[in-house]
Amino acid sequence: MDAKNLQVKDLAQIEENGFIVNVFHFPGDPDNANRIRISSSVMEVELLPSKGLSLLQAWMMGKPIFWEAPINVPNTDTINLWSGEVSINGSPAPGFTFLKTLVGGIELYGLRNWGMPSVIEGKLLPLHGETSNIPVSEVQFGVENDECFVRASFIYRTFEGNNDLPWYQRGEALFRVTKKVVLKKNAAEILLEDTIENISNRSLTPDWGYHITFRPEEGARYIVPSQTAHLRGGNALPADIQTWHKAKDESIRTETGIIHKNIKISENGLCESQLVYPDGSGIKVFTTPSLYFQTWFCCGGKGSKEFTDNAGNSLLHQNWDGMGIEIGSSPLDHDGNIDKSVNYNPELKPGEKKSIVISVNRMEYS
Repeated sequence: MDAKNLQVKDLAQIEENGFIVNVFHFPGDPDNANRIRISSSVMEVELLPSKGLSLLQAWMMGKPIFWEAPINVPNTDTINLWSGEVSINGSPAPGFTFLKTLVGGIELYGLRNWGMPSVIEGKLLPLHGETSNIPVSEVQFGVENDECFVRASFIYRTFEGNNDLPWYQRGEALFRVTKKVVLKKNAAEILLEDTIENISNRSLTPDWGYHITFRPEEGARYIVPSQTAHLRGGNALPADIQTWHKAKDESIRTETGIIHKNIKISENGLCESQLVYPDGSGIKVFTTPSLYFQTWFCCGGKGSKEFTDNAGNSLLHQNWDGMGIEIGSSPLDHDGNIDKSVNYNPELKPGEKKSIVISVNRMEYS
């Protein structure tokens, strides 16, 4: 089945084999930003077709697992990712407009730059690239045996040229990105598979990355089975690199990034990491091995002037409280700091594809 015409704010519901898919508009979201919710007997997942089918939130047995973002859903038809409309500590910061769009629990980034803003061949490539803000217009829903899937594709372009077109329809087509989200009947598991296909006439190197940001709790730990770990930025490691704590001063946003290398690979060929809450419950995360793997802990900042719009208003309407991982095909800071133990071929020839898998599973109490 196809859930089409997602620009229309009509309620649509599809039911099949115990799965339910709802297309709806959430009050306060931009008119062109509908949401899709997939439900099974134990899982609910909410997706944003206006943001590249990013995964906004999920509930396992009714409990949310991803963070409550301090940013509202943006209008991705009108966003200018290359502008200087966002200021950091009072100074305009071209390429940081992305900070107005970070709402998802799992978002795909890139594809010419997934990390910090960078100027390449005279062109500004914005923070975390463009993919998480490219809308999809058609979403396919289907049931195969005891699995339900939602799938959509979009074209990644050079974003230059005809100003009469929306920004995401401008320029040469480089990649086709196909995103697939799978739920299994009676299983507390989310499977995501993103496929990047080179649809140009020359070899290209897709620079992809992800934010995976979970709901934090005081004392929750994020555990990575790595042989080495060091603080992003090169300073000394904190005494406790696994545990999330509330902000001591909620008016100040605090962020810590720990880069991990030589991560143990599970029998399924993926990297396994774990989020463990103080009550013993938790989440297992499996990801395709990547050259860059960073745990990420952030807290505080509600109403602070660290990130502001062009009128000087804070972007953070609540604390930036989250914990999780950032993974990618290159170093976040363009500093060459990658895990050289990972066997990875970055190049795609015309017609070649690369798939990235992310699996999020409920972990039983221990």
